[in-house]
Amino acid sequence: MKFGVLVPHFGEWTSRETLIGNAPVIEQMGFHSLWVRDHLVWKPHDMEGDDQTFLEPLMTLAALSSVTTRMMLGTAVLIPIRWPLKLAQNLATLSFLSGGRVMAGVGLGSNEAEFAAAGLDKGRRIPILEETLEICRRVWAEDHVSYQGEVFEFRDFTLRPKPAAPIPFLYGGSTRAAVRRAVTLTEGWIPGRTPIDTLRARLAYLHRLSEEHGKKVLLGTIPLVLADPDRRRARESIDVRALGVSTDGARHWVTPASGGFNTVDDLEGLLVAGDRSDCLRSVEAFAELGLELVILDVRLGFGEYMQQLERLAEWVLPEFGD
Repeated sequence: MKFGVLVPHFGEWTSRETLIGNAPVIEQMGFHSLWVRDHLVWKPHDMEGDDQTFLEPLMTLAALSSVTTRMMLGTAVLIPIRWPLKLAQNLATLSFLSGGRVMAGVGLGSNEAEFAAAGLDKGRRIPILEETLEICRRVWAEDHVSYQGEVFEFRDFTLRPKPAAPIPFLYGGSTRAAVRRAVTLTEGWIPGRTPIDTLRARLAYLHRLSEEHGKKVLLGTIPLVLADPDRRRARESIDVRALGVSTDGARHWVTPASGGFNTVDDLEGLLVAGDRSDCLRSVEAFAELGLELVILDVRLGFGEYMQQLERLAEWVLPEFGD
């Protein structure tokens, strides 16, 4: 299993030192990858405070690429609000500068206002996404590309340099529709904050689709993580009811046997919280489901970002790290 880290490029804890100064240390700890989110119009969740700082994701990854040598650089996830040829150029450039260390998570996002803010039609989100993926793949592989789609068109376009290594697309989202898009449109599935029963149900559906399409996709997840030697302190700090409705996909979740998200245990899968034994138990559940990539979202502990990662590197990587 590989472990990535969501970096603090948003909110009150964002700083050059936290991002750029710490990246080489995180690499030395043995983590597989660094990940960023994507927003143009961003309203923080309650758990994120009220600071609306949000650094552009691809520029952030370019900065991180300059101070690391091995870790992959990923987006979790890009929303399709960029003109496809420009996105293809941006990702290819990042691949060139980083020596091919790019993974591109994509998704539709939860705020349709971001499409309007980017000058795109929110009612055409799905064709925009589909054509964006198709265009990127074509111009990365071919020269003198012409394209005529429902949304985008261009003629005789050549992109140089091509990506230094293949850039896999991975799909975010925890709904059944997201699973279908992961299998039919991309090379992997990386849902964020998904309860364990929902994760099991979606994976069963994904495996059926994968078999039907004769296609294997990378399997991952992005849980919130709060690691603390004081188990009681960590778990008592969790706002259970807020996290139980904290994403747009929550209305599609499988309801726990208890009848709702009422305890920390009901949040298993979307949350890894507690001491070493708690963290290992949660990660073991991911391993039993066959997940290959776990992106650790430590925003609940961004105030002690490196301490969180030091604990996880000590507790989890020796047991489960690849």
